[in-house]
Amino acid sequence: MSKSKKITIISSIVASVLIVLVLGTVFDLQISKALADLPNGQYYTSNLFAIIGECFGEDVLYLLVISSCAILFFYILKNPFQKKWQNYLLQGIVLFISYIVSIYLFYVTLDNFVPYVSGISDYIHSAIGIITIFLFPIFITATTYFLISKIKPETIKQLWKWALLVIIVAFVSNSIIQIAKHIFDRTRFRAMVFSGDNEFSFFTNWFTINQHKFSSNSFYADDFFKSFPSGHTCAAASTFVLVLLPYYIQNINTKKNKIIFWSVASIYTFLVALSRIVAGAHFFTDVYIAFLITVACVYVTYIVINIVCKKLESKFATAGETSNNNSQPNTENISNNTEAPKTKISENLDKVNTHNKEENKSQNKPKKVEKSDMNSKTNNSNKSDKTTNIN
Repeated sequence: MSKSKKITIISSIVASVLIVLVLGTVFDLQISKALADLPNGQYYTSNLFAIIGECFGEDVLYLLVISSCAILFFYILKNPFQKKWQNYLLQGIVLFISYIVSIYLFYVTLDNFVPYVSGISDYIHSAIGIITIFLFPIFITATTYFLISKIKPETIKQLWKWALLVIIVAFVSNSIIQIAKHIFDRTRFRAMVFSGDNEFSFFTNWFTINQHKFSSNSFYADDFFKSFPSGHTCAAASTFVLVLLPYYIQNINTKKNKIIFWSVASIYTFLVALSRIVAGAHFFTDVYIAFLITVACVYVTYIVINIVCKKLESKFATAGETSNNNSQPNTENISNNTEAPKTKISENLDKVNTHNKEENKSQNKPKKVEKSDMNSKTNNSNKSDKTTNIN
C-alpha cells in the first residue's frame, strides 16, 4: 500500500469519527428520547434486551482478563526463568489476579440483578451469599485454567504478548472511564426521568466538566451522575483485542478469520452500547466516546508492546553475541603465538646446521690434503725403488 493511500484512509477514518461525534453531540437528547424504554417515575427499565445488556454486558472483559492470566501462567510454566523463585512469584501473581477478577465478575453480575430480581440483595449480604462469592470464583478460575491448559505450548508461546495486551487494555481503559465519570458528573437520562424532570433541564453536553447536580434522597442517587462515559460499552469494546489474534497466531492469520473477529467485536459492542441507551443509562455520546477510548487503548498498547519487545529482543540478542564472542578463544592470536616460537626454533636449527656444515667442510679439506701427501710419498717411494733397481 502506498503512502498516499494510507494517508487517505487515515484521513477518511478521522473525518468519519469527528462527523459522528458532532452529530451525536447535536442530537444526543433526541436519540435517548427515541430509544429509551423507560416509563416516567422508574429508574430501571423492564425491557429484556436492556436488562441482559446491563447484567452481562461487562462480563466478557473479566473473562478475557482471567483467560489472559491463565495464558501467562502456562507460558511461564513452559518457559521458566533460571531462578525458580521468580517462576513461583510470577505464577502466584497471575493466579491471584485471576481469582480476584473472578470474585469481582461474580459479584458484579449478582449486583446487576438486584434491581430486577427480588431477594438478590439480601442473598449477597447473607453468610451463604458471602461464602458463595468467595467459593464460586474458584470454579470459574479452575475451569478457565483447565481450558487454557489444552492449548498447544507453541500457541501459548505466541499468545503471551496478546495476553499482556489484554490485561493492560483492561486496566488502562477502565481507569480512564472511572476517572472521567467523577470529573464530568454527567446526569443520566433515567435519573431525569425518575426525578420527574420532563423538560430535561439537567441535561448537559458530554464535554461539560463538574456539572450541576440536583439533590435527591433516592436510593439510586449515587448512580445519578455517572453517565459519561459508559463503563459497559468500554468493557464490551475490549473484545476488539480479538481482532489482533491473527497477528499473533500464524495458523489463524487469514482474511476469513480477521473478518470473523472484526464482526464479533463490532456486533457485540454495538448491541451492548444500544442496550445502554435503551435502558436510559447513557446517551449516545457516552457510549460512542467510551468505544473510542477503548479502541484507542487497544491500538496504542499494541504498538507500545511491539516497540518494547523488539528493543528488548535486540538488546538480549546483542548481549548474547557479546557473551559468545567472549567465551570463544581467539584462534588467530593462538595460531600467531604458536607459530612464533616455531619460527625461532627453526632459525636456531638452521644456524646450527649451517655451522656444522661449515665445520664438516673445514674438516674434509685437510683430509684431502693428507691424501695428496700420501700419494706424493708413495710416488717418491716408488721412484726410489726404481733407482735402486737400476743400480
